[in-house]
Amino acid sequence: MSAPIILPQWGMGMNDGEVIKWLKAVGDPIAKGDQLVEIESSKVNAEVEATTDGTLGRIDVEEGRVVDVGTVLGHILEAGDSEGDLPDAAPVAGSASTPAPVAAAAPAAPAAAAPKGGKQIVTPRARRLAKELGVDLAGVTGTGPSGRVTEDDVKAANEAPAASAAPAAAPLPESVVPVKEVVKLTGLRGTIARRMSESAAIPSVTLSTTADVTDAVAFQRELVGEWRQHKIRPQYQDLVIAAVAKALKDMPVANAHLVGDEIRILDEVNVGVAMAIPEGLLVPVIKNADQKSLLEIAQEVRDLAKKAKANSLSIDEMTNSTFSITNLSSYNINTFDPLLNPPEIGILGVGTVEEQPAVVDGEVAVRSIANLNLAFDHRAWDGAPAAEFVRSIAKLLSDPSWMKA
Repeated sequence: MSAPIILPQWGMGMNDGEVIKWLKAVGDPIAKGDQLVEIESSKVNAEVEATTDGTLGRIDVEEGRVVDVGTVLGHILEAGDSEGDLPDAAPVAGSASTPAPVAAAAPAAPAAAAPKGGKQIVTPRARRLAKELGVDLAGVTGTGPSGRVTEDDVKAANEAPAASAAPAAAPLPESVVPVKEVVKLTGLRGTIARRMSESAAIPSVTLSTTADVTDAVAFQRELVGEWRQHKIRPQYQDLVIAAVAKALKDMPVANAHLVGDEIRILDEVNVGVAMAIPEGLLVPVIKNADQKSLLEIAQEVRDLAKKAKANSLSIDEMTNSTFSITNLSSYNINTFDPLLNPPEIGILGVGTVEEQPAVVDGEVAVRSIANLNLAFDHRAWDGAPAAEFVRSIAKLLSDPSWMKA
């Protein structure tokens, strides 16, 4: 009997995905674990892998179509199976398929162009093709799912007449403020919008505190020489991640998900680190952060940051976080209310570190003072234990001697 190839859900907020490219052809031999088809969702690009050995018996969803999570993309014929064992093709559920490529002579393509400078979601293959052809993506209209710019869009833009040949747009009435740019809530931006709406509906509370991190800053400077051979410059955020991981291990109640009416205390400490990219915000995950050294954490953060910028994060690197950190210290922000990343019950907002006068042993001295902001889900966590948790992070940062072990 045949085995279906199903579009999985990679992370919360993924509702559909576009079939970018089939990596196998019908009749090709397949081994379990082989990459079968490249999928682009609003979060990441990834490949669906074979769950069994056999041959590719049928492709049900062609390249360029966007379909819902759970859709059968095709079928694998296992050993001893024949084409007669394939089930009847079911109607493909999900969004409309990508429109057929626009012919070069079709005048509608340039007329529908998005406002120049508008942000776009561009498939990696389309971006590569645009670079090869010298096509300015700012002037290309995305006809793919959720407004994505596809290879066909780039080809059409390359073959279309010059923009000057297009009829001029009708002027706006004087009473209307001119629009400089239109950014649609689609793709990654749309996913972020949905996630933030979900988070805003959670009854959360933010606790803000400060920590004397003078010794931590000094320790960070000490590490500069030690880490030079690894070509890594230590950052304050590295210390914060390590402190949060230890605090989560010491206080498991904070390392939890709220799912339905269940608070699930989790067995792994996986710290999500928010990273800004031009298209929005991604939260790659440092798995088992409590079991890693400070140097290992720093190396992994740098690796994830590079992948985030290159849009090459894997599904595994983007999922299963148990607690998140968002850092605005480089923007000179002291306190803020970070939004939760459900189903997590807590997130730490990292503010600036400032030199301030403080009384130490009865004398005024200049100290490095850090700002920490913990937002927590009040349905799963009460104020007192949440306050104890953020205080424990402050203590770990105030005395970094445990990091030197």
